[in-house]
Amino acid sequence: MTVTSLADARMLGLAKRMSLDTGFPRGLDTVTMVDAHPPAQLHRVRLADHDTVVAQRGDAGPAVLLVHALGLDHQMWEPVMDALAVGRRVFAYDVRGHGAAAGSPNPYTMADTARDLIGVLDAIGVQRAHVVGLSFGGGIAQTAAVRAPERFASLALLATTDFPFDAFEGRALSGENDGMAAQVAPSLTRWFTADALAVNGESVQYARERVLGGNPVDWAAAWRAFKSLDVQGKLADLGVPTLVLAGEADVSTTPEIMRGIATRIPGSRFRVLPGTPHMQVLEQPALVADALAEFWR
Repeated sequence: MTVTSLADARMLGLAKRMSLDTGFPRGLDTVTMVDAHPPAQLHRVRLADHDTVVAQRGDAGPAVLLVHALGLDHQMWEPVMDALAVGRRVFAYDVRGHGAAAGSPNPYTMADTARDLIGVLDAIGVQRAHVVGLSFGGGIAQTAAVRAPERFASLALLATTDFPFDAFEGRALSGENDGMAAQVAPSLTRWFTADALAVNGESVQYARERVLGGNPVDWAAAWRAFKSLDVQGKLADLGVPTLVLAGEADVSTTPEIMRGIATRIPGSRFRVLPGTPHMQVLEQPALVADALAEFWR
């Protein structure tokens, strides 16, 4: 089963097999998905102004919350969820405007996405979590950490930034004016190495389909929200273990940008993954899983 067909199966299953389970915190519906991967639970969660879905692997141990990149959805984390769920409860949710949360209210800001993250923790009954964010997800995680540091057991920032790029507005405008097909090539060439694009494996196919199937309104709203990122210098007193994980081959959030984040968070650990591009989890999942496991130990 390809990642694309897995995505189709998940959406079909979500529509057909959602049922209330009173064993979970109030406000959650849960469904067990059966596919080529180990069973995962999908919780339907109501946040302040929209619904979303939270995937869970693992039933015991410390909680981990994964926050995905712009244009993708919680399935981005599937290559590492099984490994991370050994001895842990691992959750990954669809950020507003993405996946099951597509069409949620906009415009919005990074402060709204931070409230969503805390809302997800409340809905799944987790007081403190090891939060991992990649790219846009890293911006969300940082914003939430500034807002509610007491909810963080640790923070892992993957291929992200602590300041908005000038290019964000251009990407929003291109989605609105040129459509989503025009976003595929520039996005994938930022995200993957040339070798991965040539092979065109499941992870590349998944990313292509998510971008191509996206809504231009949601796409533009997310980039404009990212423009409101305002965290630089505000995590100096965070006081929780922090990992800053860069990709050696990342042409978007370069190792230099990531090293700057680390210098602004005293006591953080900085690491560069060899040969790894922006979409670390999709192209080098084993390196990411190992780095996170080592960090948590």
